[in-house]
Amino acid sequence: MKRDIIIGLIKKEFTQLFRDIRMRIVLFVPPILMLILFGYAINTDIKNVRMIVHNEDKTTESREFIEKFTGSGYFYVIKYIENLSEVDQFFDKGKADIYIHLERNFAKKLKSGKTATIQLIVDGTDSSRSSMILASVNGILEDSMKDYVKKNLSLLVIKRNLKTIPKLSQNIEVKERILFNPDLSSRNFYLTGMFALLISMITILLTAMSIVKEREVGTIDQLIVSPIKPLELVAGKTLPYVIVGFVDIIIISLISIFWFKIPFRGSFLLLLFSSLEFLITTTAVGVYISTISHTQQQALLSVVLFMIPALLFSGFAFPIDSMPEVIRLITYVNPMRHFIEIVRSIFLKGSGFSDLWQRLLYLFVIGVGLFYLSTKRFARHLE
Repeated sequence: MKRDIIIGLIKKEFTQLFRDIRMRIVLFVPPILMLILFGYAINTDIKNVRMIVHNEDKTTESREFIEKFTGSGYFYVIKYIENLSEVDQFFDKGKADIYIHLERNFAKKLKSGKTATIQLIVDGTDSSRSSMILASVNGILEDSMKDYVKKNLSLLVIKRNLKTIPKLSQNIEVKERILFNPDLSSRNFYLTGMFALLISMITILLTAMSIVKEREVGTIDQLIVSPIKPLELVAGKTLPYVIVGFVDIIIISLISIFWFKIPFRGSFLLLLFSSLEFLITTTAVGVYISTISHTQQQALLSVVLFMIPALLFSGFAFPIDSMPEVIRLITYVNPMRHFIEIVRSIFLKGSGFSDLWQRLLYLFVIGVGLFYLSTKRFARHLE
């Protein structure tokens, strides 16, 4: 008898579960989609390392040395420069990962058995990526030196009376300099990325749940028949959470600076301005989710389904440069990517408006576009 009851309950649950076509989609499509997204996003391999080269030597040997990097498949030269003063603008705007300087008479010193000098400057904002870049550089330098010594072994033996192939340290002196995060502290990298995650979770969830709750208890009908316009209703429902998010930004900024000692080198006003832009996008997403959700449980699930891919393709934990080109293009419409880059640049690099105006413009366009679409859909939903 009990077995029949249990079987009957199981059949009833399956019937209710698969009755709604949207529930069928939720049960099977998200796991497959998330697996595909994780497969493309989770990649810590070093790829597409942007390199600036200052080759004062300009010899065949020095050019072959640079080709060792480009030929590895991990590095590519974005510009050959003639003056060290050009370097800062690339790093400040986040357009370069590494700078390599080959001194004058580089090849001549190697041929004469003397020690040649290479200067490396690395963007240390992403501590794990920077460490892997330095490890790759040292590996390439070691292999390059071994190849060079093998080709010129007889000359080096005569010059220095050597019986074995020299090691890298005997032939090349590498001077490393790490910008923005000299200690390669992972805390500096991840805590500045947490700003977008924390603010998104709070504002998107609270906005969506608030509107859906109005629908569940029936009070949304009273608002519909009132003289309030849809835009005014959206503004009234979202502005409180914008203010809450704004206060949260100030609080977590102060905790990061004074408690966790994260270096802050930029403008606090610029941080607040960019945060306001980001809050417009997150509340707009919350409004949109409220139009596709009938219950608070559905709203909660929709927020989770939005947050996972948005976080994966934001650069919070996995470098965007290591993702496939198509995915990298898609990340440009992800507001979390731009806000995370802005926060990290303001905190660690001290970047100003002139360095970040493109990111701010992207964020503004995405925010206004999302808010417009969400408001229009909300208005149609009310009708």
